[in-house]
Amino acid sequence: MAPVAEQSRAAVEALAERCRSCYQCGRCRSACPQGLDLADGPRAVVRLAIAQDTERLLACEDVWRCSECGACTEACPMGVDVAGVLAEVRAMQRAGDGARCPERTGADLAAHQLKRRPTLNSLTLGLRMAVRGFLPRGRLTTMSLGARALRAQVRRPSRPVASADDLKVFYPGCALRMDREAYAATRTLAIGSGMRLAEPDEARCCGHPARDPAVAPPPFTGTMLTACPACERTLAAAGTPTAPVWGVLVERARRGEYQLEARSARFVPYVGCLSDRDATLAVMAEAAELAGTEPLLAHSSLHATCCGALGGAYRGPTRGVTELVRFAAERHAPIVTPCLLCRDNVRLAARHERADVDVHFWPEFFRATPAAAVGASREAEERA
Repeated sequence: MAPVAEQSRAAVEALAERCRSCYQCGRCRSACPQGLDLADGPRAVVRLAIAQDTERLLACEDVWRCSECGACTEACPMGVDVAGVLAEVRAMQRAGDGARCPERTGADLAAHQLKRRPTLNSLTLGLRMAVRGFLPRGRLTTMSLGARALRAQVRRPSRPVASADDLKVFYPGCALRMDREAYAATRTLAIGSGMRLAEPDEARCCGHPARDPAVAPPPFTGTMLTACPACERTLAAAGTPTAPVWGVLVERARRGEYQLEARSARFVPYVGCLSDRDATLAVMAEAAELAGTEPLLAHSSLHATCCGALGGAYRGPTRGVTELVRFAAERHAPIVTPCLLCRDNVRLAARHERADVDVHFWPEFFRATPAAAVGASREAEERA
């Protein structure tokens, strides 16, 4: 077998041919949700590939900060598969002794765990990261991660007895199971809207490709409700139809089946790199209208950046999220996001900035009340 270095050089030569049409316009960098935070973003990686600079490609940490959203490929006017180039560089680094960074280390350790057990244990993962020299930024972050890991065993509610039409099958994924409060808030919001949730017995961590494409969820039949954009993407890639829980909730609220309420009169929506940004921001805006709260979107680019992805807790807040936190603090408004990973990384940025900003996972911010209960309450108030 040829040495890894020779294999890598041959692979880079092939990459260079695929990238020949690139004229470094920078649209891939502009489209990347964290392009402004990266020294070696998608444009730089393509440039290194064209130059066949194998050594620098194998040492490039920023390829591990890619969330595989595909925005760079979609934006390329010359048809270069930029996301595919980044994926191949990651594969080369996995095969050799390339960059060692929080993202790559976390992804490898998580993938190793998921091949041996169905869900992640964040305490074990954190300890293994620490052994390799990666510590969470800030003592509060360390304590909160540890506390959550110790509370990770979430009791599943008993399965409701319901007809097939009433029962919605819910795929929580490992992030919700490791966060008892968020898990409870999601179920409470769904149940408050009249939805009855069950979970498939064989549900496990989705094994998002940012960790390892070899780890995948088992196949399911029927549409799975999800509350995590990573799970939504991975299940869809595995051939399982998905529907976000809150999309279903907003649709029911639109039909007048229940009333949405919010924790404050206004909020700052935040959509990270794993979500379909335009669609998600539209649903958040509709939820806000139904709940009588105002989404603050004065600077829309702030609401579609990158939180720091898998390595956020270890390499600190990104510039885009720091600006988002300052934006929210100046307006005395909480930040609301549909992704737990984003929530935790934005909270880290808020602590880093010493900003008095609350950051909520969306079920922690919205509350559902059945329309019948709202009507009965109003009648009681009128009689009184």
